[in-house]
Amino acid sequence: MQKKFKMIIFSLALFSFACKSAQTKGEAHDGWVTVVGVAAIQNGNLGLAKDEALKDAKRVAVQEVLGSVVSARSDVKNYELVQQSITSKSEGMIETFQILSSAAVSNSEYQVKIKAKVSTVLINRTIDETILSQGKPRMMVVLDESYNGQKDNNQIAQTEIEAQFIQAGFPFVDRATVEKILKKNRRKIAQALRGNNDVARELGVDAGAEIILVGQSRVKSAGTVAGSSLVSMQADLNVRVIDINTGKILSADQKHGAFPHINPESGAVEAVKRAVTPLREKLTDDIVRLWDINRGNTITLLVTGLNYERLMVFRGELSEKVRGVKAVNPKGSVGKAAKLEIEFEGSSFDLADRLLTSNLETKLKIGEVKPNALDVSAK
Repeated sequence: MQKKFKMIIFSLALFSFACKSAQTKGEAHDGWVTVVGVAAIQNGNLGLAKDEALKDAKRVAVQEVLGSVVSARSDVKNYELVQQSITSKSEGMIETFQILSSAAVSNSEYQVKIKAKVSTVLINRTIDETILSQGKPRMMVVLDESYNGQKDNNQIAQTEIEAQFIQAGFPFVDRATVEKILKKNRRKIAQALRGNNDVARELGVDAGAEIILVGQSRVKSAGTVAGSSLVSMQADLNVRVIDINTGKILSADQKHGAFPHINPESGAVEAVKRAVTPLREKLTDDIVRLWDINRGNTITLLVTGLNYERLMVFRGELSEKVRGVKAVNPKGSVGKAAKLEIEFEGSSFDLADRLLTSNLETKLKIGEVKPNALDVSAK
């Protein structure tokens, strides 16, 4: 009996040791992890180094918990995409944290050790959103809307189109960004609405969109329904879909919707919904079928800070070390500025990420990133 009791005590001790060992390695337990963040000390600035090391510790904490969450799921096919999405929101994923230690461990490195509680709820929610929008282009909408022949600033159709596409998993350019671009490009807006696809593409590039929907919405009253006080509201939508990268029209369609209502404004909203729903279904089918994020894109790369000899080395690195690069075509250089056209399997945002993570000898700083263009400068 005493021997059996000792075996039980020994087993419990081993289990306790294993649990402590696992937690020491930083494995997540209900979102709690203990991790270390590091940062370089620049010009003796310990305060800045501490701040950066703390940010790094938070990123590490989120990545630790993310790994545990993903291992428990079977629907994550593209871990790299999920990781990028989660890591970009690291600060918001931390529910609470405590600094256990912080100190310079050498003249060039600062370390911060923290115990943090990471929200598994937010991580799972972000994973769900990423999976839903995976492989779907970032969109924006530009519509000329009228109500009974007068310009309509309520944007009923635009709001409904965005809502339905978002529900279908399509990401959208921030509305504030779109409105800012529209305000300063009124002439271009008018040209795009009149059918100038090249100008529409320029607007999409400025906004950081990959697909732009351009068209018209016309809502009007058709009078009262016979024998009632209901007003018949009619909505006509005409929309074309333009691929920002190629400038090609992927789809175009027009739909009609009608709805009788005692309140004309409410009837207008319902009529627009009835036109948008079949329109969105048709456009979605065409976009999913014709737009592919992994197709070969031609991305304009503007490079500054390299003389011609170093530019030759950089071109070789792009072809040999950056995954997804199919070809590098020089398009001219002046002094330390050059223009390259990159045939790449992915978006310019993917290319920017790869340039920073491919261990290139040419150290780069990423500048402006647009759907079909990227600016970089050599450090």
